[in-house]
Amino acid sequence: MTEGAKTGGQRKALPAIFALAVTGAGALVLMFTNSRDANVAPAIPATVPPAVQYVPAASRSNSAHDDSRASDAQLELAIERALVSNNPVLRDEAFNVALPALLDSNPQRVIELVMRQQGEPRDLLRDEVVRQWIRRDRDATKIWMGSLEGEERDASAIVAMFTLAAIEPAQAVAVADEFGVGRDDGSLEHIVQMWATENLAECARWLETQPDNARTAQLRARVELVRAQSSDQRD
Repeated sequence: MTEGAKTGGQRKALPAIFALAVTGAGALVLMFTNSRDANVAPAIPATVPPAVQYVPAASRSNSAHDDSRASDAQLELAIERALVSNNPVLRDEAFNVALPALLDSNPQRVIELVMRQQGEPRDLLRDEVVRQWIRRDRDATKIWMGSLEGEERDASAIVAMFTLAAIEPAQAVAVADEFGVGRDDGSLEHIVQMWATENLAECARWLETQPDNARTAQLRARVELVRAQSSDQRD
């Protein structure tokens, strides 16, 4: 073979050799890349935390106020329905559940409810309010009773007097004298006598703190009567 033929053959072989080398290099790069990717742990997608709804303090306060007003309205409606109903069970439930709850949450609304009533429903509700409220807030109840007039004022004071007589007889006497009730019919003297019968020592100690006048003399006479009866029973 001549020199020129050899040179031409070598020139033809060079592109093929170059292509083979490039192909081999590409394969090596691909193998290296796959191997590296296989050793790397797959990325864990980031978890987006749930959105937290922010409610401004003013909005929360307004919402609570609205809920309270709605609840008070429901309690008031239950009481009004009971007043116009002849169902004693419905009235008992209103007076034992709805009325105490409304007195605790909004006593002014209870007062306004009483003042809107007429006739027997008004008397019934007024007396029940006095009966319950005088146990919760004596001063507020007395202020309200003082705003009433005439027979309504006296009637509410008598209810308060008898209610307190069962739990705080001394306060019953104080309320009765403040509103000028219980003396003419002897009911206040009877309360003191019952108090002395149940707890003579306590009643006698209280009596010693009272002014020495005709009104106290009436009460003292009842206490002495109980003392004499107790002495006779011991003898």
